[in-house]
Amino acid sequence: MTSSPTHPETPIASLCAPEVGSRRADIALVAADEFTRRGYHSTRVEHIAERLAVTPGALYRHVPGKYEMFRDAVATLALALEAASESTVAAAVSGHDTPPTLEEMVASITRTTLGHRSRAALYRWQGRYLTPGDRAAVLEVDARVRCRLADAVRGRRRDGHPAGANSAAAAILSCIASLGHHRIELTDADSVALMTSIADDLATVAPPRRPGGATGTETAGSSGSSGSSGSSGSSGSSGSSGLRSGNDVSSSGGSSGLRSGGGGVPRLRGGAATREGAITAAIARFHSSGYDSVSMESIGADVGVAASALYRHFPGKSALLTAAVDRTATLVEGLLDSHAAMNSAETGPADALTDMLDAYVSIAFSHGPDLMLYHSELGAIDAEDRHRLRRSQRRQLDRWARLVRDAGTPGSSDPADASDDATARVRVHAALAVVLDGGQGTGFDPAAAPRFGQLAGTVLLPR
Repeated sequence: MTSSPTHPETPIASLCAPEVGSRRADIALVAADEFTRRGYHSTRVEHIAERLAVTPGALYRHVPGKYEMFRDAVATLALALEAASESTVAAAVSGHDTPPTLEEMVASITRTTLGHRSRAALYRWQGRYLTPGDRAAVLEVDARVRCRLADAVRGRRRDGHPAGANSAAAAILSCIASLGHHRIELTDADSVALMTSIADDLATVAPPRRPGGATGTETAGSSGSSGSSGSSGSSGSSGSSGLRSGNDVSSSGGSSGLRSGGGGVPRLRGGAATREGAITAAIARFHSSGYDSVSMESIGADVGVAASALYRHFPGKSALLTAAVDRTATLVEGLLDSHAAMNSAETGPADALTDMLDAYVSIAFSHGPDLMLYHSELGAIDAEDRHRLRRSQRRQLDRWARLVRDAGTPGSSDPADASDDATARVRVHAALAVVLDGGQGTGFDPAAAPRFGQLAGTVLLPR
């Protein structure tokens, strides 16, 4: 059967999930697990059928093809997230005719995310494979969830001031969605307590002041991630891999950070220029279209050479992907190494953590597609390289978490005490998701960097 939509030219009017309890709904949940674990292109209908102990033909009696299984999976997760946000609104209206509190809404969304934890990152990384019509339908759901959460953020504030409510809501959803990116062990109760505590802090932090003393205002721009029960972002926390959700970050302002090809970088010539140009072109194409959809010919065309010229540097497309991911890993590891060298034992852990976050935000907003690829396409490289890069990512997490623990407040009675190792690691994942999703959702606009850096810092250093 085809892996493309049955009617790709016909956008769907609204997002529809299979009826709960139906065989198609069962298929959607198993498909979500497989697509999350393997990626869209690496997942075959046979993988889904094997999990359900049936033949592929038996699946086709319920679902026309692989793409429809994928769309069902995304719709199931997105609508579960919306139902979680709706349930708190409905309960509040029927109970005492007041809006739901931020704590109630975050708890409901977090519990839904935990119920879908094995598949919660699905459309954050794989959402770019949706057709434009389906992607738009997911974004409509995402926008409704974010709008409700932004209302709850404003309700949490004593003065109800709207400044920064949308970006705070997007950041909260990114944090919740990040629970699907790892398997760090916290009880469900502690996870809910941690997310509600983080949300409370994020809701009350005002946007940084712009030159002249004014704070940022709400705009209709795009923002990164929203998602939790599968959303996350952007492609979406809806957030971060292709889907966009609205925020309030102004498009004006100063630049934060290093831009690719900035001053001081030696100009490459000949074969070295072709090699580096191919890596840069591959990152852009892999990020926008997905690894399997990109050919060596298209990358060569971007660089201005024939595909045969690329094979002098890379045995194949997989080697090019590995080189691209390695370059990003080296960039991030270099950040941590230089940070460790520059911060002496006399530097307080909170100051050191803030400094490292500032450097990460600069990299994220100048090399956003590189980082997205680094996190989303490891499944497409060979096992040895994948394990090596996973080890590198764990070392990076260890460095972040150690600083978070050291900067925590010993003796806190809060069940989400940052001095706890598991909690510190969850906070790190959440904060980095805020940065990356925020960057993706704003097109990595440097003007948005200070706001998402501020929100991420609030996650890492609870008040």
